[in-house]
Amino acid sequence: MSSNLYSIGLSGLQSSNARINTTGQNTSNVDTEGYSRQRTDTTSSPVGGVVLRDTSRLVDNFVSSQVRSDTSTFSYYDTYHSMISTSDSLLAEDSISLNTYINNSFDALQTVNNDPTSSSLRQLAHSSLSNLVQQYHTLSGVVSDQEGLVDAQLASSLGDLNTITTKISNLNEQILRQEGLSISPANELRDQQELLAKDLSKYLDIKAQFNDNGLMTIQLANGQPLVMDQFPTELKVSPNPLHPKKIDLVVSFGDYEVGLKTQGLGGSIGGLVDYRSEFSVYADRTLGQHAIALADAMNTQNKKGLDADGQFGKDLFSLGDINVYSTADNLNKAKEISVRVSAGQSAKITKDTYELNRTDDNLFSIKKINAEGKSTDKAITFDPSLLQKDNNGYFKIDELGLDIRLDGIDKIDKDDVFQFTPTEGAAAKLGLVSKNGEAIALSAPIGVSTGSDNLSDARVSLTSVTNTDPETSAFSSDGSLYPSAPHKIYFTSPSSYVVQNSSGVELAKVENVIEFSNLLEKAGLSNEAGFDVSVSSMPKRGDEFSVGTDNIGQSDNFNGLALADLQNQSLIDGKATLVKSFSGFISYVGSKTAEIEGHADSSEIVMNESIARRDRLSAVSLDEEAVNLLKYQQSYSASAQVVTAARTTFETLLGIMR
Repeated sequence: MSSNLYSIGLSGLQSSNARINTTGQNTSNVDTEGYSRQRTDTTSSPVGGVVLRDTSRLVDNFVSSQVRSDTSTFSYYDTYHSMISTSDSLLAEDSISLNTYINNSFDALQTVNNDPTSSSLRQLAHSSLSNLVQQYHTLSGVVSDQEGLVDAQLASSLGDLNTITTKISNLNEQILRQEGLSISPANELRDQQELLAKDLSKYLDIKAQFNDNGLMTIQLANGQPLVMDQFPTELKVSPNPLHPKKIDLVVSFGDYEVGLKTQGLGGSIGGLVDYRSEFSVYADRTLGQHAIALADAMNTQNKKGLDADGQFGKDLFSLGDINVYSTADNLNKAKEISVRVSAGQSAKITKDTYELNRTDDNLFSIKKINAEGKSTDKAITFDPSLLQKDNNGYFKIDELGLDIRLDGIDKIDKDDVFQFTPTEGAAAKLGLVSKNGEAIALSAPIGVSTGSDNLSDARVSLTSVTNTDPETSAFSSDGSLYPSAPHKIYFTSPSSYVVQNSSGVELAKVENVIEFSNLLEKAGLSNEAGFDVSVSSMPKRGDEFSVGTDNIGQSDNFNGLALADLQNQSLIDGKATLVKSFSGFISYVGSKTAEIEGHADSSEIVMNESIARRDRLSAVSLDEEAVNLLKYQQSYSASAQVVTAARTTFETLLGIMR
């Protein structure tokens, strides 16, 4: 009996001692980050006494998983918000607002229209245009600087992430070795591993699982592995020749690499990737579309007038080259392809990426792809051999508003893919090519006059100038009208007239006229003429009105007014003015920033609640441990008394035997 009592007391001592040690371990790690409270379990022995089982961590894998998920979500929105809020504060700053510079430029054009002969006013308008170009560069620089910051942060984050995955893999090896040599679990090592997994979730949305050996494996939310037992992988950026500005990630397994889907990555890395793909790309292309629309509209209109030297206006702005990209094995072929925006067609240019490929021996196709990688319209198919080329070898794709030149077309194979984005970097490449204000074409290229012998009070006026190209209009290369072009309008009655050339030959006859605007359009001659005229009121029989290039006054501002009126035209995608478009962009940035900020605030609350749930179960409570320590001390003393009683009983029995 004493022997059994001795065993019971001894097992009680061992149990109490183990629990005191566990309590001490908990107490000493009360402030250790990631430490999970431990508990030593026991069970009653069928032969008497208590049997020690293992010392386990008090964790709930579901709660831990939720903490990682909520941490990843908060980190995603917090990172995204830190980037976009900086962009918002910079882009919305009044001192660098593009609208201020746009208004200043067009105000200067309005001012010079008051005195087209003033060189100082012309120079002031030119300086305003120069400042506007610099502002496009400034705003584009804001976007590109943010992109550079994203790249730097991404490189740093990937380095930290790969370090963490390596540590988790190394801990798997240590856990396997330690638990293989002992029946006790490697609680402290597993705590370190859990903490590393939580740190990892700050960078990516991950799933932590345990294999049959109890070793941690890490997968991304889409199932791609990051840690496989004792074999970590490496996450790194991979260059994309088709999209040099796009962030592509690959998972390296050492001997081979697997592309990573960048949608829904979560964590700070997901926030950085999505900021680049969603906002940064959008901002760059929006500014680029804006710059293209301004340059194209101003250049097109300037060519419809005469500059201070009496010459046809030339381009005021320049647009940089549109980069064409392809796969690594087709880079030389991409150099043989040139793309530019068709003159006067910028309203057709979208923020999409355009994909060009050869479909068979003769046909090529172009389709537009949006930022999400989806086709936005039906592909345009064409045969280059059937399209007319200009002197520089470009042919026009009217549906897209693009000119394309294919040098070395025979080198392009079927299914070769080439991509280009006209708006990408366009704001940064915008330039002012006019040297001074004298290049601004304020005057009309043609004048009109009312016959001095006319019987009515009707007066003729120039309605529009739409084309001054010598090849497709009535204007010759020296600025005069071709002799065969409309030179005179003669009314044969108050409601009928004829249009004559310089020799008096009738070009067209119009009858039953009740409204006297756009007379050349009514005669079917306005398109080939490139201009049109109107009469203020009903003429009388015999009234004649002349057009020519010798009736232009030095103070004429007909084209200058048209240049200034571009501010009110829907130049952006054919839907919005320059000012309205930029205001809409700023509103989008502000709205997006507020949306992300709201998500960041709410996700932080959710994350903190998840951490609190985890702490209620796994964190050390000094009050609870103090109670446990007192209880186990008393248990130890009681068990010691049992051992003492057993020894006394045993000695008494020995004394009786003697």
